[in-house]
Amino acid sequence: MKTAFIFTLYKTPKSEVERLKKEVKELDVKDYSIYFIDNTENNRGYAVGVNEGIRKGLKDGADLFVVANPDISFNRRSFDGGGLLAGSKNFDIWGLAMRQEGKIYYGGELDKLRMSGGLIDKKPPARFEKVDFVSGSLMFIKKKVIDKVGLLDESYFLYYEEVDYCFRARRSGFKVGIDSSLIYDHFEVSRDNPKKNYYLFKNRLKFLLKYGTVKQKLYELIRSPKTIYEEVIKRPFYFNFFSLNVSSLINKFLSFILFLLLIRTFAPAEYAVYTLAWTHIGLLLPLLDFGTTSYGLVYLPKEEQKKTSTLFSFRIFLSVITLILTLTLAFVFKYPPQILLAIILTSIVILANTFSGTFLILSSVAEKSYLVSLVSMVFQLVLVASTIVAVLLSKNIISVFVIIFILYGLYGLVNLLLIKKQVPGLKFEVDLPAWLNIGKKSILFLVISLLASFYSKTDVLLLNFLKGAQDVGIYSAGHKFLAALMFMVTAYNISAMPMFSRFIREKRKDLFILKIKKDAVLLAMLGGGVAILIFLFSPMILPLFLKGDYSQSISVLRVIIFALPLILLTSVSLNGLYAVGKVKNVIYLFLFQLAYNVVFNYIFIPKFGFIAPAWITLGGETINTVISFTILKYAIDKSFH
Repeated sequence: MKTAFIFTLYKTPKSEVERLKKEVKELDVKDYSIYFIDNTENNRGYAVGVNEGIRKGLKDGADLFVVANPDISFNRRSFDGGGLLAGSKNFDIWGLAMRQEGKIYYGGELDKLRMSGGLIDKKPPARFEKVDFVSGSLMFIKKKVIDKVGLLDESYFLYYEEVDYCFRARRSGFKVGIDSSLIYDHFEVSRDNPKKNYYLFKNRLKFLLKYGTVKQKLYELIRSPKTIYEEVIKRPFYFNFFSLNVSSLINKFLSFILFLLLIRTFAPAEYAVYTLAWTHIGLLLPLLDFGTTSYGLVYLPKEEQKKTSTLFSFRIFLSVITLILTLTLAFVFKYPPQILLAIILTSIVILANTFSGTFLILSSVAEKSYLVSLVSMVFQLVLVASTIVAVLLSKNIISVFVIIFILYGLYGLVNLLLIKKQVPGLKFEVDLPAWLNIGKKSILFLVISLLASFYSKTDVLLLNFLKGAQDVGIYSAGHKFLAALMFMVTAYNISAMPMFSRFIREKRKDLFILKIKKDAVLLAMLGGGVAILIFLFSPMILPLFLKGDYSQSISVLRVIIFALPLILLTSVSLNGLYAVGKVKNVIYLFLFQLAYNVVFNYIFIPKFGFIAPAWITLGGETINTVISFTILKYAIDKSFH
């Protein structure tokens, strides 16, 4: 019997080809040929390569075809019962036991209701056992099967071609089984393929539509919501990104309802109290974080878990410092008593953010950001509902800040309990050398956060200084719509940063660049679509909500909303720059932006009022996007050189 060994290659190193030649030579097969079909240049599907090898084997008179991936290894030490080809006495198509990632699989079976293929990890009682299909990583096919059934279906490209072929063979009366006593190793290089889950999902449906009964197809249609959920959770980035977006969307919707109530209840000058209090609290919030969130996302996965206590303790220390400086600065600015009281009550947010931020870091590193989404959504629901009740009952802006003080205190406590549950034994400990070490690594992230905070709040502070509370209220009402959509930026950063860092650690330039391209397209379409819709429909819809002096806010919104897709795009490039270690370049970019905002707002606000910051923001974000992607392009070439 002449045997044809067929290996379909894709970017396979020459050393691996030589290894396969040596292993085949050492097998107990006397008359054989080896065909290496290289798909690297043309990127053809796996079945195309296999079929080319089969045609060559047929031409050379082969009687048996051994179809194999190049990422397998024949383990002759496990051949304890009669040789590699013993299965030919029992089956027309057969495979061997496959060891993969520490587990052994014995062929595969079809879910009779869903027509989906799954590997069997339970060892059969007999050496030779019938199965629905064998793994395409190593399968033995007799010539008589090919003569009757034909070649593999090339439309599958990757995955399910072996399931399809075995199904066709069994339907034609051939026997398919497994030789459970012989074991080979499968390293599954394909698990690094970012499209693996896509091909598995697509080709499973293709197989179902091709061979499934009406009952099976109807069942799959009915369970489609569950199927979609199962597919999404296989992709941590998309699951976390969209779960964060969904919860943030709900949170922003609730906050937006509160915003509408506030502007319908209070005049622009009173609403300015709310805006200025939050603006002042946010001014030094980056100091609270001290870049530790970015530090945690980038460095924590590579460090021991005991480092978590040090990071947690350092963040508590920073929160105390930030609280003291924020309140001191409020007195230095000599705010009116009402605004000063609002700032004092709102300062509880600083302590609450310490714990919620730590929980966010731990969940993101574990690629379970959806936990943060759930906690945040419940909190926002309670916060907004309570605040609405307080406003309706009191008609007093200070009542809003009393609710903020009470509920943010409880929110911080809940997050602390969740952190302790996730990290047993967590405790506060003063470790100055360790704090300094974290500080050294995160100081650049802190500078970036401070610069971003300053330049993003310059417009409101200068508008208040140069024009007064009335203009602040009108501008802030328009800007609120953009701010309500910034959850997309936060969700993206939290979901994407760990993946960018992993690709850098693994030196996967191909996956790194592919992610940048895919994310840029996704976010540009998402942000651009939202911006266009708001620009077109805001003049028709918003007058229902923005009445009186607030109607002028619509003109602000129609300009500033186009900053959204630019901010999203810039987030992609900034995450890329963080991952490749070009943090200083980001600092220079934000220094430029801060200077740009201060100078142009100072020049144009006196003449154009509240509309000036909107145009200046749009121009600044355009410059940000262009410069950041230009820097990233050169940084990637240098980092992977």
